[in-house]
Amino acid sequence: MRENANQLDGRVVIITGASSGLGAQVARAIGEAGGTPVLAARRAERLAALTEEIPNAATIICDVTDGSDRERLVDHVADRYGRLDGLINNAGAGATAPALRTTAETFARVLDLNLVAPYALSVLAAQRMRHGGGRSIVNIASVMGLRSIGPIPDAAYVASKAGMIGLTRELASQWGRYGIRVNAVAPGFFATEMNPGLGEDPEQFPEFLLSRTPLGRGGRAGELNDAVLFLLGPGSSFITGTVLSVDGGMAIA
Repeated sequence: MRENANQLDGRVVIITGASSGLGAQVARAIGEAGGTPVLAARRAERLAALTEEIPNAATIICDVTDGSDRERLVDHVADRYGRLDGLINNAGAGATAPALRTTAETFARVLDLNLVAPYALSVLAAQRMRHGGGRSIVNIASVMGLRSIGPIPDAAYVASKAGMIGLTRELASQWGRYGIRVNAVAPGFFATEMNPGLGEDPEQFPEFLLSRTPLGRGGRAGELNDAVLFLLGPGSSFITGTVLSVDGGMAIA
């Protein structure tokens, strides 16, 4: 009998940017699915509050743009659990502004967080995963890595998320031989701390977003979780190098 596609019994999974937003939602879902979520973020108080909701969670105060912090994160997980089954590269930020008003320094800072750090952390994780097999890396990309949305100018964010999609394919190609699967999800627009201007009701998001979304609404709380759990778990054991859009159809509109 095939095991539940979304069950993560005993699997240890690092989630970066886990202190709020989609990262916190996914962390809760991993705990509910029987996994052990390791929450990595910079905000200690937010992480402490989240661990009260997820009894089997662990926390690491971590700035993923800092090389020594990345090494400490992976080493801690390996030393404490003796295994690393999954990595979710979720930490990220944008710099919304027209390109003519975005400095090269700002552009580079966004790419450092959104693309360079996930690459470096994935390499560290893969070094631990390569001898175990059945491991999974999930990169949180964005619909904005698949299409441009005129009213939201953000060259740095778009470039970083498009780069993450390309990186996903390349790492999947290189690491499949080790039994490491690398996939991405590309969320559409959800009500999170990163998008405070959207409001809390996905049915009432700004018209310029709803008109570009075939399902006619934004993402609801929790709707990204099952996609991530699927890519982490046994139900996706023959899937690697793919990008799963969770965007109400926005990427095709």
